Amino acid sequence: MKRYILIICAATIALASCTKGFEEMNVDPFSPPGTTIEGLFNGVVGSLQQSMNEQFYLQNEIWYPETELGALTSESWGNSQIGTSELWTNYYLMLSNIRELEKRFDAYVEEQADNAVCDKVRAQLNIMKAYQTFKVTDVFGDMPYSQAARIWEDPASQATMKPEWDTQESIYKSLLEELVWSRDLLHADSVTTANGNEYYKLPYDVLLNNDYTLWAEFANSLILRHGLRMYDKDPDFATPLLVEAYNYMYSKMSTSGGGVTGGGICLWPSVLGTSWDINWSFREHKHLRMGETVWSCLSSTNDLDGSGIYDYRAYLFFDTSHKNDSCPDGAWRPYPQIRTIETPTEGGSPYAQSRDGSYTFKGPSCMYSPFNYYLTRDEKYVPQILVTYADVLFMKAEIGARGIGGITLSGMDLDQMLFQGIYQSCLFWAHIPQNTSRWTFFYPQYSSYVGSLDIWSLGYKMASDVMNKAVYMN
Repeated sequence: MKRYILIICAATIALASCTKGFEEMNVDPFSPPGTTIEGLFNGVVGSLQQSMNEQFYLQNEIWYPETELGALTSESWGNSQIGTSELWTNYYLMLSNIRELEKRFDAYVEEQADNAVCDKVRAQLNIMKAYQTFKVTDVFGDMPYSQAARIWEDPASQATMKPEWDTQESIYKSLLEELVWSRDLLHADSVTTANGNEYYKLPYDVLLNNDYTLWAEFANSLILRHGLRMYDKDPDFATPLLVEAYNYMYSKMSTSGGGVTGGGICLWPSVLGTSWDINWSFREHKHLRMGETVWSCLSSTNDLDGSGIYDYRAYLFFDTSHKNDSCPDGAWRPYPQIRTIETPTEGGSPYAQSRDGSYTFKGPSCMYSPFNYYLTRDEKYVPQILVTYADVLFMKAEIGARGIGGITLSGMDLDQMLFQGIYQSCLFWAHIPQNTSRWTFFYPQYSSYVGSLDIWSLGYKMASDVMNKAVYMN
């Protein structure tokens, strides 16, 4: 018996000696024991990316045709619950990470004995939380929010186990108030708190590189967007927020162009080190085409040769159909927004990766204009747009046109605001093909537009059209 005890003791000592002094080497680098604050934060940034099923079942099958930014040739993928389920699940996974970050901020605040020391990173987190929560509540309406994703705070509590559902209005108001606080704090750009401590700063921020001015502009843009939606529900609440947001001065997003920050706030796959699922969703879905509504906003005629195109973004957003004897270069032909029994069957393979080697081949049965292949194919330099400066200018134009908060724009003033929005959008999109070597085919008309930089006359024509339509519609 004594011999067995000695053997066990020796084995225990031997096993202990295998780890002593080798603790760091024994950690699996692919399965770390914990997650850092910056890791969790940038994970939240990554969660802003649209998932593959969201793109396939919601964007391609529902949002494009419903907004008339595209047209469906066939409703073959009716499993929208796959997309909504993934959107819902991913949101609450993100929210649980946000709650964990908030808990760590609280611990750091207590450690530093300064309630404001984490305010800047809280503000950054608030902005991402607002963006994603607005997106989800716009789809589902009322939803668990204020008490959601808190199960680990008190696992035995019914309040955290089965969180109450918040009304969409209360969610909107809560987020807008948080955005105002976040914007004002980040805009002030103070280095230290009132107690003299330096604000906690992330070692790295893959979205905006800790550019607090850009973060503040992002927040203000969301106030404009969602404040306008709240205005029709509660104008007394929304008006002061919108007036302040309207008068906010932009200095970074207003930089023209489509670079990593210039012109908008975007998720760039080349920066995040990831690739989108857009190519998969378009390639497998197959049924999206340019619709009649968006075509009417890009061309003054229905000429198949595209001679009526006055907005050169048409050459970036869409392609011609497959070539045939009557249209040797393909046709600019929009698909009917509402199909009838007389609508021809549409097919082809305009989103197949085989077009990498033969760009103009879209399949003989592709008779209508598809979306531009490069926008669906490139997985590094085509961004997922969160908000652009063009959006900001259009929202300001709406505030002025509606006379919200005593702000009025009419005549040339409104025309100028609309033009500037169009101008910024044109500059943003014109930069996209320049960022990638994949984009090798350009329509001759596009090259002549960009070469002449005739954006001014284009912008004024479109702005006048928009204003005239608004006048007649009201």
